[in-house]
Amino acid sequence: SGAVVAASGAGGARPPKAPPRRPRGKPRFSRQSAIKKSFQQEQVVFSTPVPADPTVAIIGGGASGLACASALAARGVRAVVFDTGMHGLGGRMATRMVDDGRRLVFDHAAQFFTASDQRFQKLVDEWVDKGLAREWRGSIGELEAGGHFTAIPSSTPRYIGVRGMRPLADAMLPENDLIKVVRPSWISKLEPFNGLWRLFESEKPQGQYDAVVIAHNGKCANRLLSTSGLPQLTRQMKV
Repeated sequence: SGAVVAASGAGGARPPKAPPRRPRGKPRFSRQSAIKKSFQQEQVVFSTPVPADPTVAIIGGGASGLACASALAARGVRAVVFDTGMHGLGGRMATRMVDDGRRLVFDHAAQFFTASDQRFQKLVDEWVDKGLAREWRGSIGELEAGGHFTAIPSSTPRYIGVRGMRPLADAMLPENDLIKVVRPSWISKLEPFNGLWRLFESEKPQGQYDAVVIAHNGKCANRLLSTSGLPQLTRQMKV
């Protein structure tokens, strides 16, 4: 009692549901189809070397992309960073702030980080000295049924941003004219052209570059490589 069963069609059987329709104008992305398409391309070979004063496009403004731009600028190389962030740079170093009488800071991607590379540790030490980061000694563990918490030990120091993660991303960009940031920008296509690389955002040209760094996740890299003429690189990524 108390249960209501609704039936329709002959014999009370429900007709099968129709598959949901995809919105028009929005192509479906398949990682497998992108990889297969990449393998079928002819390998692009540039006959001219990279010039002495190249301009590099970096797709992705997270920690890796910003570190790359900073390293290039230190060597006098111009870089253009394309990032999808609506509110700021950082990728997984994303922070939201709420002010309802008291300022609340939310790191909604990476909550802490570690430094296993000496070069990165040097940068982290600079952040600590400037008051941008500090060591975090909180507990990480497993919460079991019944409320029992088991801490997971770690011998590696963990760090957090004092005012959130995003200020750390901002601090990774040196103040000079060699780095340009374009955001929000979603690069949709990468293709070779006359010894250069052309970038597009929804068929809108975003410039030509001597070299391109994809500092993004694997799905984005596969999507871009599907039209890049680099099947050998695509095979290496698949491995």
